Formats: sequence, structure tokens, C-alpha cells
Amino acid sequence: MLIEEVMSIPKPALRPGAQVLAYASGEAYIKEFAEIIEHLAKRQGRRGILISTQWSANALTRRISLSKMPRMGLKVIDTISLSLGSRISSGDDFVFLSTPVSLESILIEIERILRSQNNECSFLVLDSFTSLKRYYTQGQLSEFFHFLLNRMLEEQLLVVMFDQEAPEGSRVSMELSSTIDHTFLISPGGGKK
Repeated sequence: MLIEEVMSIPKPALRPGAQVLAYASGEAYIKEFAEIIEHLAKRQGRRGILISTQWSANALTRRISLSKMPRMGLKVIDTISLSLGSRISSGDDFVFLSTPVSLESILIEIERILRSQNNECSFLVLDSFTSLKRYYTQGQLSEFFHFLLNRMLEEQLLVVMFDQEAPEGSRVSMELSSTIDHTFLISPGGGKK
């Protein structure tokens, strides 16, 4: 498992079909998460899917300025707002799943979005792998990611997953690192920008 320490994910790594796992926490995580969405959806004008396991719809709207996104540029699968009792924002940008959410429900929504977008989606971002590790067994997560990553590879979608724990944090993370294209450790004093 080769982990490259960087200040931010190198843009050449964000090519179609690539699979990226980024370890980041605290301010580095928040900054890099917002930067990736900004780069892909706003600057490049690409359409994509965000699986939100950490941010409610209202918090996410403020964190990444969803109102400034291109129309239908980012479809959010929200797995947390209903459990918080948040006021649900209107619009076509969000799909709200009841909590606790099954991994199968997430996969079904991804398929629905891919079909409704007529193959115009080009990326998928998972905001926090760490949140999923709290609720599912290693076997469940291994099967989920095996299916998800293979499905995204079929569609040539870029996949960016964030993990907020140390690289040695779990066997699932280490398993993923050994099968995907790039694994980065984001730190303010990291190597390349």
C-alpha cells in the first residue's frame, strides 16, 4: 500500500475512471473536500454524485455553496438529514434516505441517478468513509465497495473517497488502498500541492 503525502489531491489524479482514497482530518479534510467539489462541479462543469454521510443538507449547502453550482451539476445522496430532524431543503439536488440507511439503498439511488442523467455523470465523491465504518461490518463494507468501485469503473466515473482516520485505521481501508489507483495522505506540510 503506497500512500503519498500531499497538501492536496493532485489534479492529474482526478481523471475519468480513476479511484482515489484520501486520508484527511480536521481543517485539511474540510478544505480538501470543498476544493474537490469546487474543482469538479464548478470549474470543470462536470456532473456528479455526492454520498453525504457526515453533513446534513443544510450544513452541506453552506459548506460547498450548492446554490452556486451549475444546475443539476451535483446530485446528493443524503444519509443523515432525516436522522437529525433537519428541515429538508427543496429541489432536485437531494435524495434523502431514511436512517439508518442500508448500503443497498445507496447503491439503488446511485443506479437511479446514473440512469436519469443519461450517462452524463462523471464523478462520485464519498464525504466520509469513517462514518460508514461505525455502522457496518468489515464484510458488509468490503462487499459494498467491491460492487461500487467495479460499477463506477464500468461507467468510467472518477471516485474520490475521504477517510478521516489514520491509514492504519481499518482493514477495509487497507484493503481498498491495495486495489485502487491512488491513496493520498492530505496534510498541511505534505509534499506536492
